[in-house]
Amino acid sequence: MRLIRLRHSLLPGRHTVARPSDRVQAAVLLVVVLASLLAGVGAVLLGIGIHAAETAEFRDQIASRYEATAVLLADGPAPGTVGRSGTPGESGPAKAFWLARDGQRHTGEVDAPAGTVAGNEIPIWLDVTGTPVDRPLTPISAAVDAVVVAIGLWVGVVFVLALGYRGVVFALDRFRLARWQREWFARQRGRTRRDDQSPAGS
Repeated sequence: MRLIRLRHSLLPGRHTVARPSDRVQAAVLLVVVLASLLAGVGAVLLGIGIHAAETAEFRDQIASRYEATAVLLADGPAPGTVGRSGTPGESGPAKAFWLARDGQRHTGEVDAPAGTVAGNEIPIWLDVTGTPVDRPLTPISAAVDAVVVAIGLWVGVVFVLALGYRGVVFALDRFRLARWQREWFARQRGRTRRDDQSPAGS
């Protein structure tokens, strides 16, 4: 029954009691449904593109980065302190040394977890020059990013379309109500005139 009502809402047909405003509303609803479907296809294609791009970036990063171990020369952030982004207990910079793949010793700052002290070992990632870099992407993060962006885009488009459709329905309802009121007042005036023309005493 719901599918039948939806079909009649989208396609009222010629031989129905549908008003012109109902046909306009049906046309707008049909456009919204088709646009939502197209947005879904576009979101899927965008998600596939993002996944492919991040997967390629992951391969490049894995090929040019490797994991090593750094030894802290100074304490990391104290537990409960606020990090650079304002998050309590976040990792922060601390002086450390590490050995590159070629055996050369490097000294500098690395991101140390809150509560670590001098002498602790922490895992880090290095590039070909032995400089600390961010952890490379993972296939899971690439898939999650693609899904989140695709769903977020589709939901955003559907929300805008639904909002626009509700605005059109609201305007059409106001138009139909105003027209109904004009017709009702016209009929009331017609009845009053007929009552005035009735024979006296009848």
